[in-house]
Amino acid sequence: MKTFYIITCLLMLALSQQVVYAQQLQVKEESAEDFVKLEMPLEEALTKITFVVEWLSGDGSDEVIFQGGGVIRTSDYIELRSDEDEHGRYSYYRILPKDTVEGNRYIFVPLVESGGGSGAFWELQVVDKKTLRTVDDIGLGDRTRLKEIILADASTNTISITYIRREVKDYKVVYDPDKEIKRHLRMIDGKLRDVADPLSPIPPDMAFFRAGRFFRMGSDNWEKDAETDEEPQHNVHLDAFYMDTYETTNVQYKEFIDANPQWQKNRIPKKYHDGDYLKHWNGNDYPPDKGNHPVVYVSWYAAMAYAEWRGKRLPTEAEWESAARGAWHAINADTANYGENVGDTTPVGTYPPDANGLYDMAGNVWEWCLDEYDADFYSISPRQNPLAGGTMENLLSDWTNVKTVRVLRGGSWVSNAKFVRASDRTRFTPKITNKARGFRCVKTVTP
Repeated sequence: MKTFYIITCLLMLALSQQVVYAQQLQVKEESAEDFVKLEMPLEEALTKITFVVEWLSGDGSDEVIFQGGGVIRTSDYIELRSDEDEHGRYSYYRILPKDTVEGNRYIFVPLVESGGGSGAFWELQVVDKKTLRTVDDIGLGDRTRLKEIILADASTNTISITYIRREVKDYKVVYDPDKEIKRHLRMIDGKLRDVADPLSPIPPDMAFFRAGRFFRMGSDNWEKDAETDEEPQHNVHLDAFYMDTYETTNVQYKEFIDANPQWQKNRIPKKYHDGDYLKHWNGNDYPPDKGNHPVVYVSWYAAMAYAEWRGKRLPTEAEWESAARGAWHAINADTANYGENVGDTTPVGTYPPDANGLYDMAGNVWEWCLDEYDADFYSISPRQNPLAGGTMENLLSDWTNVKTVRVLRGGSWVSNAKFVRASDRTRFTPKITNKARGFRCVKTVTP
């Protein structure tokens, strides 16, 4: 009996030590500092990973070691094919090295797999760098839904998936890629974060647009009202940003000039306006009953100064157009203030929000953008975060010395339907002010 008691105590001690060790191991595994060095070039590792590919093995196994003979390499992808059947058909498993991201502990591998006539299906495989084995796979949909994926921020093992087609029927969203992304993405050891959501709370009265957001900017020449400066239509990817839900109002702008007297009506330097700055104000007071209307008679310089004071900035043309796409398909007298249907500006939020939760992206007032106007910019526009007229850093640090014509977007209460399209572009010198020009701000998303 004594011997049994001693053995039991020893077993319990050993078990408790194993629990402590497991807890310590778990803490280490979940540590943000847990960096794993890959002992070979990344592309070589891609041919040695054990992936989950059930249909390709053909023997009931759910894993395939992707290495050795039978690997087909091209400049864009690496492919493993199944044996041909009697009709010469085969299935393939293709990985995309150029879009693969090596993180601190995981490798994120986008792939497309085809089972012949059943179509092509996209996945994101999450591979442990220590073992070169798949630890998770995320189904992304078939070829009718997913066209391209972007992986980003490898240092924090964060991924972003974009260019999933948004399906709308009768102006109602029937397939929302954001919801699908949130459903599919999940945590892996506390490190794989879903960047369909911002990394910090969304500021009040702003909307969030996720990183890697893809859209087709501009118009095709077959579109009825398209102008030549809206062509060629081109692909654009953007970093994450927040955008004001509403246009900047008179109340908000008065807060700014009260705190910054140098921008008051009778003090603003002449180089920053055309003589009509805040023309409709009585001194430093906006017109009665117009507190919640968008501020007008403000120059580009004044808009830049206000945005800087708020810790924000003006949107780039690409950011503005990307955000405005939610309103483009349903503009009429019930959804926007344009065509002098009302005869004046309307309080912000009078009309329904668009699909992105933004108000008055079409009509009410033209909105200043950060960019210099360049009619031919789309022909040379970079794919990532395009900005005409300089770098973001230079424009934000030296905007008081800008002299070139700037872009406005969105049309106004006096514009006809042609000018309230999301892709329409207009321009004026940065000093110009009038009754139909205002602005809203954006803010860069930082972790």
